[in-house]
Amino acid sequence: MHILISNDDGVEAEGLKRLYEALRDARPDWRITVVAPDSERSAASHALTLTQPLRILERGDGIYAVTGTPTDSVLVAMNVILADDKPDVVLSGINHGPNMGEDVHYSGTVAAAFEGQILGVPAVALSLASKALPLRFAAAADFVENKLTSWIDDGIDPGLLLNVNIPAGEPSAVRGIRTCRLGNRIYTDVVVKKEDPRGRDYYWIAGHQQAVTKVPDTDLVLSADNWITVTPLLVDITDTRRLVELEGLNEG
Repeated sequence: MHILISNDDGVEAEGLKRLYEALRDARPDWRITVVAPDSERSAASHALTLTQPLRILERGDGIYAVTGTPTDSVLVAMNVILADDKPDVVLSGINHGPNMGEDVHYSGTVAAAFEGQILGVPAVALSLASKALPLRFAAAADFVENKLTSWIDDGIDPGLLLNVNIPAGEPSAVRGIRTCRLGNRIYTDVVVKKEDPRGRDYYWIAGHQQAVTKVPDTDLVLSADNWITVTPLLVDITDTRRLVELEGLNEG
């Protein structure tokens, strides 16, 4: 089994290291290649770098940094580094914070997994469902060692793309695993205006979660109750219901 690991927090991120170690401990016979951004690229979404060259920097045996986005990293991995040695699965993470609800559209972690799936390799995005410091990866590492590796052993459909969020803390605090749909949350102060020492305005894109739409059996609601949430995603975002409703627009 050959696993490609990427992320959006950078090649030196603690979450990536914990994912690598958990895989190595559970399946020492698996081959692991790491190809990740050289620095943090959080919220990069599915951006590609088209206006400047990319460089591949070797950081150890089977570990590479790419001077670009998470999507760049997976694309370079599949077309250059591993062009003749394709991975069986792409894993992205473990992200330093949750990727639930609308966040999946902005997340570089999810985008790296998307790119793997687009290129024909099953992929899983893994995120820690809390940003509270210190980051606590024990439950996430346990999930990788005891559940994710078993899923991979059993065989993953080539078209599968999973978004997984794991509670922070110890494995004993996790209630279990639930498959679910994405939820919805409301942000306030998304763009914050500040003033520099010279009196000039500048802006931070920030945002604070104000409320969660408490729809039962969604990732945001289940995660708040200490469940590991697993959501299958599609690259095709066509609104099939609206497509039927709009058939009346067809001409010719």
